[in-house]
Amino acid sequence: MKTPMIAAAAGALALGLWSVAADRAPAVDPVTTSSVPAAAGAHSYTISNVVANTACLAERGDRISSRSERFSAGADCDAVWPGLSAARTWVKNGDGTVVVADAQGEAILTVVDGDGPAYEAVEPADAMITMISAD
Repeated sequence: MKTPMIAAAAGALALGLWSVAADRAPAVDPVTTSSVPAAAGAHSYTISNVVANTACLAERGDRISSRSERFSAGADCDAVWPGLSAARTWVKNGDGTVVVADAQGEAILTVVDGDGPAYEAVEPADAMITMISAD
């Protein structure tokens, strides 16, 4: 009779120790991680010139007005289209076209939604430029 009693006591003791250990929080590193968000409203494009076989990255950024947003292109974009690095705004005309303009509002390129996810240049007429979302 002593053996079952000792076994029952040992079982109760083990169960008690297990329940105490279960109440403690696990040893987990408290560091919280997350991704770094892109700038609010930022959208990147790969701009390609199929004739010159060149490409660069540009970014459409925060809203300036109800129909315009900031636009920036690096110096390497001048190899894609002359003056493209001077672009500062992305202006929606309301007719489906978008003007990429410099700081004075002069149009550098006028683009329109093309087939698929790309924009295609319509002005100047000889600009064989496509802008594809890089996001």
